[in-house]
Amino acid sequence: MKKFLLLLFFLLSISSNTLGFIRDSEIENLIKDIIAPIANAANQDKKKLKIFIIDDKQLNAFVTPGQKIFIFSGLILNSKNSNALEGVIAHELGHITGRHHIKIYQQLERSRAITLAGLILGTAVSAITGDPNAAAAIAGGALSTSGRSLLNFSRVQEGSADQAGYSFLKKSGKSLCGIISFLELLEDMQIYYQENAYTQSHPLTRERIRDAKNAAKNENCTSNGEIKKLNEIIPTELTTNEKYKFIQAKLIGFTDPENTLNSIKNNSKFNDDQKNYALAIANYKLFNLKKGNELINKLIKKYPSNPYFYELKAQMLRENGFLKESLNKYLIVNKLLPNDPLVQIELAHTLLNLDSKDTLDKAIEKLLEAQKKELENNKLWYLLSVAYGRNSEIGKSKYASAYSSYLKGDDAMALSFIERAKKIIKKNSATWTKLINLENKINLEKK
Repeated sequence: MKKFLLLLFFLLSISSNTLGFIRDSEIENLIKDIIAPIANAANQDKKKLKIFIIDDKQLNAFVTPGQKIFIFSGLILNSKNSNALEGVIAHELGHITGRHHIKIYQQLERSRAITLAGLILGTAVSAITGDPNAAAAIAGGALSTSGRSLLNFSRVQEGSADQAGYSFLKKSGKSLCGIISFLELLEDMQIYYQENAYTQSHPLTRERIRDAKNAAKNENCTSNGEIKKLNEIIPTELTTNEKYKFIQAKLIGFTDPENTLNSIKNNSKFNDDQKNYALAIANYKLFNLKKGNELINKLIKKYPSNPYFYELKAQMLRENGFLKESLNKYLIVNKLLPNDPLVQIELAHTLLNLDSKDTLDKAIEKLLEAQKKELENNKLWYLLSVAYGRNSEIGKSKYASAYSSYLKGDDAMALSFIERAKKIIKKNSATWTKLINLENKINLEKK
C-alpha cells in the first residue's frame, strides 16, 4: 500500500469530533484567490493546488503530496483577517517547495510514530477525498514523541517552511503582519499547554514570533498601526477582507446555527450584511425558511451580482421542495459562475430532482462538465450513477457506483459493482477501459 504523510502547521490537540469536509464554492474560490499570488511567488502551478476545508474547530492546516492543502474551519474562523490565512498558506507552500513530506516520512518510518487516533482521523479523510494518500498523512500528524532526533528534525523543517513562507509573502507583495498576529494568538492559547523544546513538533511559538517580527522589521504591525500591503479598497467592490468576513459568517451560520441566532448580532467583527448572511443560513438550518428567505433576499437586492447569495437561496428552496424556483436560481448562479464545478454539480442535483427526460439529459451533461475538474468528488459519482440508471445506461451506472464506493473507501463494494458492470459493459469500449483501470487501481493500492 502506498504510504504518505501530512505536514502540520501546528498541532494543539486532536479533535474527538467526527471529521467531515466542507465543499463550498464561495469559500474555496476566495481561498484560491488568496493563494494565487503566493503560489506564483513559490513557483507553484496554482491550477494544481487543491483546497480541502475540514469541518473541525482546530486552528490548523497541513499539506500532502500532490499539492493538496487542508485547512481546518477553525483556522478560517479564528484568523483575524485574510492576511493571517495568507501567512499560514505561505508556510504550507514552504513545506511543498522544501519537499518536506519525503524527508519527514523517511524519519517517521524509522520512528514508527503513527498512532491509532491518527489512523482513525486519516481514514475519514481518505473516505471523503478519495485519496488514500491522506490517511497515513494525518496519522503522521497525530504522533506523540518517539525520539529526540525525530522532533529536532521536525523543528528544523518547520523553521525552514517559516522562512520560505516569509519570502513568498514578500515576493507576492503580501504583509507579514497577519502571520505575526496569528502566532501571537497561538502564544496566548498555549498558556494551557506545557512548553518543552523536546516534546514539540514545531519551533516554540515565541521563537517563531521573534523570527516573524524580524522578517517584518520594515512593516508597522503594532495594534495601532496600519497593516501595510493588505488589499487595496475598491469602493464599488468588496475587498478581500470583506469577502473573508462573509465566509467566516457563513461558516458560523452553518456549523453553529443555534448560537448564531443568539449571539451574532453582538459580534462586533461583522457588519450588518455579514450578520444577516449568518442569520439567513442559521434560520434556514433551523427550518425557519420564511425568515431565512427574507434575509437572503435583502442581500440579493443589495448585491445583485453576487452569485453566492443566489446559490444559498437556491439551496434553501431545493431542500424545502421548491424545485422549479430553485432551478431558476441555480441557473443564475451558473451564468455568473459558468465554469464552477461545484455549482454544476448542485445544478445537476436539482435537474435530477425534477425527474423529466429533458432535465435528466441536462443533468448528465452538467455532471460530465464538472467531472473534468472534480474527478474525485463522491457526490458527482453518486449523482452520475442515479442519472445513468434512470437513463437506462446500466453499465455506466454500475461503473459510477463503483467509483463512488471507491471514493468512500469501500473497496469491497467497489469491486462488487465492477464485477456486475463487467457483465453489462461491452469489452474494449471506453467505459470498459475505465472500469478495468479502476479495478487495477484498487488492487494495486491493496499491495
